[in-house]
Amino acid sequence: MVRKGSFIEVVKRHPKSVVASVILHVGLLVFLSISLSTSEVPKPASPKAQTVKAELVDTKKIEAEKKKREQDELKKKQAIAKQKKLEEENKRKAALKKKQEAEKKKQAELKRKKEAEKKKQAELKRKKEAELKRQAELRKKQEAEKKRQAELAEKKRQEEARRKAELEKQRKLEAERKRKEEEARQKRLAEEAEKRRKAEEAELMARLAEEERRQAEHNRMLNSKRAEYGMLIKNHVTNRWLLSSTAKGNQSCEVYVRQTMSGEVTSVSLQACSGDSAFQQSVENAVWRASPLPPPPHPEVFEREIRFLFSPGS
Repeated sequence: MVRKGSFIEVVKRHPKSVVASVILHVGLLVFLSISLSTSEVPKPASPKAQTVKAELVDTKKIEAEKKKREQDELKKKQAIAKQKKLEEENKRKAALKKKQEAEKKKQAELKRKKEAEKKKQAELKRKKEAELKRQAELRKKQEAEKKRQAELAEKKRQEEARRKAELEKQRKLEAERKRKEEEARQKRLAEEAEKRRKAEEAELMARLAEEERRQAEHNRMLNSKRAEYGMLIKNHVTNRWLLSSTAKGNQSCEVYVRQTMSGEVTSVSLQACSGDSAFQQSVENAVWRASPLPPPPHPEVFEREIRFLFSPGS
């Protein structure tokens, strides 16, 4: 059974086929009506015979109509299938045509691009040739300018050489004049320098002699102060020496003492002692008791290491 929506869709998709089918059915109905109206009226028969005959006629008619409807339905389906196939074929052809047109358009676009590229390359070639021609003309001009500059440079060089030769001649004359003047000046300066040298040498000799005299006097003063400093230390230590019971009058020791700037004794060492160990110990003790040692009579004679001969009998 065909649905209403499906039938309407079939009508929309295949209107001609549907119209032809309707006309065919109407024609068949008209034909049947005419046939029934013109047929002979059957003779009356017995009720049973008429009933059987009517049933047979009705059955055959129904079967014929059913078969005809089936044939019509089949034809209708075949027509619809044919129409659908035709539409699909048309769609395929339309798609193919569209694809071919797209391909044709693509090829045309490619051809246009190739022609544009060819034109572009030709234009680039023309520009390149024009540039090469321009560069060739430029090189020609540059070579001509270079040649002209070389000629000007040569002319300038010759002129410069002539001018330099003239200047060199003048320079030599001027140099000779200056040399003679310089020789005279140097001679005069040498004579004046010699006079100054002799005067300065005499003055220097006098200053050196005076300096040597003052230094000798200063050294004599320092020697005297050193002797005085040594005697001060020796007496300072002797005054703090305690007489040993075994001490003898001729005993002595060389004493080495290290002190700080303030006179504090930091170490005592005895050498070349002629006395016994008791004498040596008494001398060392006397030095330690003498700390701090007396200051020097002059700052220049101060020494951190003091050496003196301790001899209590002398």
